[in-house]
Amino acid sequence: MAFGRILLILSTVLFAAACERPFVEVSQPDIEVLAPDLSEVQIDPVIHIRVRSTSFRPVGSVYLNSSPMTRQEQNSQIWEISVALRLGLNMLVLDATDIDDVVRRDTAFAVYMPFRTTLNAPQLPLARGGHASVRLRSGDILVTGGAESAGGTGQGDAFLLGFDSERFTTLAERLVYPRTGHSASLLPNGDVLIAGGSRRDNVTAVSDLIEHVEIYSPESGTFAEIPVTGLPIRRTEHTAVIRNTGSEIFLDLLGGQGDTRYGSEPFLGIRQDLRTFRVEGDSLVAVNTHASAPFVDRPLFGHTETRIQIGPYFALGTRFDNNFVINSSVKVDYPDGTGIRFTPGPAFRMPRTMHAAAPVLSELLMIFGGRQASPTNVLVDMEVLSSQTETFYALPPLQALVRRYQHTATPVGLRSTLLIGGFGADGTAHRASEYFHVLDQEPEN
Repeated sequence: MAFGRILLILSTVLFAAACERPFVEVSQPDIEVLAPDLSEVQIDPVIHIRVRSTSFRPVGSVYLNSSPMTRQEQNSQIWEISVALRLGLNMLVLDATDIDDVVRRDTAFAVYMPFRTTLNAPQLPLARGGHASVRLRSGDILVTGGAESAGGTGQGDAFLLGFDSERFTTLAERLVYPRTGHSASLLPNGDVLIAGGSRRDNVTAVSDLIEHVEIYSPESGTFAEIPVTGLPIRRTEHTAVIRNTGSEIFLDLLGGQGDTRYGSEPFLGIRQDLRTFRVEGDSLVAVNTHASAPFVDRPLFGHTETRIQIGPYFALGTRFDNNFVINSSVKVDYPDGTGIRFTPGPAFRMPRTMHAAAPVLSELLMIFGGRQASPTNVLVDMEVLSSQTETFYALPPLQALVRRYQHTATPVGLRSTLLIGGFGADGTAHRASEYFHVLDQEPEN
């Protein structure tokens, strides 16, 4: 009996030891990137990476993208290596191995994007903020409407910057309905569809909103109103997306400030709906109503909506509600045959509204300026979103940039963007434009 009890105790001890051993063996080393700060955009083509790797067992080696890192000094936890970056997003795979050959793998990302800005860009003939801009099929840039000051009256002027020109010209033709805070969308046939907006900036009533839709024809250089069938468009500071399915063309309008009731008692509020209109020749036909349209779970106003590559659109914005800062960003996706899908979007590093956005390179989205809760708190900060990591990265600040909001950012190539107009901290509109360029290499000092 005593011998049996001894065997039982020994087996229990051995079983417990066996249970403990795998826990010890799979405990992996920790890896922490110390430098550089990978949450910021890198502007040097070669960076020196320092990591700390710790474990209760000594770490024997650390590799970055299969290249061995050098230990800073004997028995140190710090490892170093220099790595060349390619333009855009770079994946950094880190492997740390302890003396018992237990491996920890972590993945980090670095955005390499040297850049410069050019302040001697073409100026608008007249100062504007709250306008819309669009690049035509010819490469020319069309600027429509806007106001001369924050809270000012919407204007009917239109300006054109020729593809090979260094100055804007004022078109002889004007908008049929002067407006600000509207959208301008390029149609597949080369015309521009102008929708929404208001008679003055900072609307205070639904009656300030413009329901009329018009089209600009580059061929004739004229603006003409087109009919809308169904509930009218009543929103400003919204975003617009043109979808071409191959057989049909749709206009999607998301968010903005507008009528949130559509009835005998209209109410001015922040809209959460995505209304869709079918483009039928020179007319629009509503596909849904305010009540039947899909809704996002957060109000959107003063946001941007951009598609970087094939995939979802990023509708990016911030809502400033009294003392609260609320991320209002959402991803808008159109899965084939399944309608529209909304999912939460990434939050800005620097909360902002009424900013401008434009895609650069092949999978990055630049964010320019904007303001915070107070219209006097105008930002100069830039950041960039990676569609792959869905993370924002900060760019080094440039004091030379013009502080502006309710401006536009129009791509003029894969690596260049033209920032146009906008309001300053004093509420006065700018004439000034500036170029943002992504460079091939580190900018000169």
